[in-house]
Amino acid sequence: MQRFRPRRRACLTAAVLTAALLSPLVPATASVAASDTSPVRVNQIGYLGGADKIATIVSAASTPLAWQVRRTADDAVVASGTTRVHGTDRASGDHVHQADFSSFTRAGDYRLTVDSAGASVPFSIRDTSLYPQLGREAMQYFYFHRMGTPVEGRHLQNPAHAHAALHPGDNSVPCYGNWCGGSRLDVAGSWADAGDFGIYPVNHAVSAWTLLNLYERDPSAYGDGSLALPESANGRPDIVDEVAYGSRFMPGMLPPTGLASHKVHNHEWSAFPVADVGAENALARSAMPPSTNATYAVARNSAQLARVVRAFDPGRADQLWASARTAWERAEAQPDVDYPNGTDAEGGGDYPDTVNSDDRYAAAAELYLTAARRADSGTDAYRRAVTTSPHYGQVGMFDWAEVAATGTLSLLAVPNDLPAADLARMRGNLTGFADQIVTTLNGEGYPSLLPGSAAYPWGSNSAIANRMLLLGTAHAVTGDLRYLKAMHRGMDYLMGANAMRLSYVTGYGEYAESDLHDRLAWGGYPGTPYPRGWLSGGPNNELVNDNATPAGKPAAKSYAGPGTAPDAWCSKENTVNWNAPLAWTATYLDRTANRLAAPGSGDTTPPSTPAALRVTGTTANSVALSWEASTDGAGSGVAGYEVLRDGVRGADVAALSFTDTALTAGRTYAYTVRARDAAGNLSAVSAPAHATTAGDPAATLLSQGRPAWASSVENGTLTAASAVDGRTDTRWSSAFQDGQWINVDLGASRSVSRVVLHWEAAYARGFRVQVSDDPAFGTSRELFATTDGRGGTQTLDVRGEGRYVRVLGTIRATPYGISLYEFQVYGH
Repeated sequence: MQRFRPRRRACLTAAVLTAALLSPLVPATASVAASDTSPVRVNQIGYLGGADKIATIVSAASTPLAWQVRRTADDAVVASGTTRVHGTDRASGDHVHQADFSSFTRAGDYRLTVDSAGASVPFSIRDTSLYPQLGREAMQYFYFHRMGTPVEGRHLQNPAHAHAALHPGDNSVPCYGNWCGGSRLDVAGSWADAGDFGIYPVNHAVSAWTLLNLYERDPSAYGDGSLALPESANGRPDIVDEVAYGSRFMPGMLPPTGLASHKVHNHEWSAFPVADVGAENALARSAMPPSTNATYAVARNSAQLARVVRAFDPGRADQLWASARTAWERAEAQPDVDYPNGTDAEGGGDYPDTVNSDDRYAAAAELYLTAARRADSGTDAYRRAVTTSPHYGQVGMFDWAEVAATGTLSLLAVPNDLPAADLARMRGNLTGFADQIVTTLNGEGYPSLLPGSAAYPWGSNSAIANRMLLLGTAHAVTGDLRYLKAMHRGMDYLMGANAMRLSYVTGYGEYAESDLHDRLAWGGYPGTPYPRGWLSGGPNNELVNDNATPAGKPAAKSYAGPGTAPDAWCSKENTVNWNAPLAWTATYLDRTANRLAAPGSGDTTPPSTPAALRVTGTTANSVALSWEASTDGAGSGVAGYEVLRDGVRGADVAALSFTDTALTAGRTYAYTVRARDAAGNLSAVSAPAHATTAGDPAATLLSQGRPAWASSVENGTLTAASAVDGRTDTRWSSAFQDGQWINVDLGASRSVSRVVLHWEAAYARGFRVQVSDDPAFGTSRELFATTDGRGGTQTLDVRGEGRYVRVLGTIRATPYGISLYEFQVYGH
């Protein structure tokens, strides 16, 4: 069931304040762009040549109508056909036809005319990206809404939106009603969540996850210097810088003990618009009582960010990892504390959620992936939390309240050691849900990805954007163009092919939304236009508690009109969790535009299979590959190559080499490559190449030939010394009981970085690796522990110092003892 972000009363109207924050204020009745009056609805920007091009026409006619695609330069008809009568569109109540001109692919500028109906706005057909700047503009939303620091005009689309720091006092916030025992929380450094200036862990976590998922899937998307940020040129990707700033407050939501605060906001609603930053900052503001799901949100956000920033700032990564583990432990200790709605101050949203199991699963996934990357001793415990969750592998709709799918999508994006069959099942769940979205789309009159048989929720446009993200991920995993085409049709809806006859993205389209429920931007409107690339919340008939969103309308028409933004929070609000998926989807559509370029004339022949795929280098976290060029005969020409890791599409490149990064140390990966021509035809996959990443590349084998002893031996030939002799035809085997161990003496205290265990068939399902300077292990440090061992060869990246290393079996996997061919300890 979808859960919403209700507000308990209308927002305050503008106060008469003294110091202007933005450009001069204007009344709410200021003139704005009207919506498209034509009944012929198209994407107001245009279509890629190879994409589906299906217009919606509002007409009461019960028989097909003739349509024509006309060149705008001279009105010449370049394509024609007849409509398909769809009938009544469930979401809007409109009786509609559809005009499918997908077969027309010639690049140019056009309009669509329909007999007895009218003409569409002009649009283009292109073979290059339709939205080359939209992803970047959507990302600029987040700098615009930074709190705790001045927002400078030089980093904004319009310098008139610059303003002083909002809520710099967030570095010392009291707990409402003294619920945290007199402590004050440091929650400085955040994004304004939505139309208000509250900060909410559950909503921030899904927003930050979306942007970090974009980065983990496509690390080159927004590199250093690609966005206008104060941090540019610091050697770290700009998208990481932005999320790192917006997430600073998250660890600070944890008091000295107990669960994280559910939210921080004012004690009353802020003025609309905010005309005096000083007056806004002077409002009383507190951290509201805690909740379990907010604490899991802190855990998953901190863990994911720790994983991403480690390559750039190891010290900060360590701090974030400590916060993630602390938040996890506290949430585990109090797993079912729901936020007590109605017991707090008035000036913020509630974000009510009574289901915490999905939050736990999503957090466990991020902690597991980060722990594995760090070779943390808790890796197996987090893995168990993932694999034993009732949500394990689930893929479906997600938002701030339902986050199970984000955990699964991270498991599919970040290399890990989950069973191949489990990962295959997750990919199947992803494509299965993507197929459902395509089925829904094909049944609607407008290109909406939401079923018209149900109400449209608060933030329906973000629900569509999140479905587009899932379609994009399905396309990335499979290469199936059905998903990419459906994703483009979702953008058709957002760009004007909808029942409101309006592009819901500011600055995009002849008839585009121009005013949203934003306290900062409204202050300068319309003299200072809203920035380009902000996504409006969209129609909402599920929960309406404002005075501008019309009640009693069909789902797709329950949307407030022009100039109503101050009173239209139910449909015209803009938020971090709505612009984040817009940034993700716009970026993906831009970077895959060549997949839907107009197909070559009659070219259905795939290029040749790439030959001689080979591994040219490895490190602990990367694999370098190269291969020989494919040919395309008389076809449209080789356009690029797809690199697949373990059977899953991971990268698109134009060169004959690729370096895969952010891998797990000490793991073996299988790679294949296939070629793609300009017409979109794919070759067969190449023969595989296998690569094993290094552990500590500078480590040396310390244990071979060293003294070893054990708790027991099965017989006189299966001794402890046999496990450190460098041979694979000898072994140590214990007595047939749990609690057996083997020790090795390294000769002096050493820094241990890797342990490799080559198990015989009688392996330990549960075991610990310990290090000590005491041969009796009276005191020791645990390097690794698991109850989910799988035998074979296990490479464990560890960190510790000591002279003696022990493997202690706790649970046997067979009725026999435990047996090792080799017990290898590496280090310095």
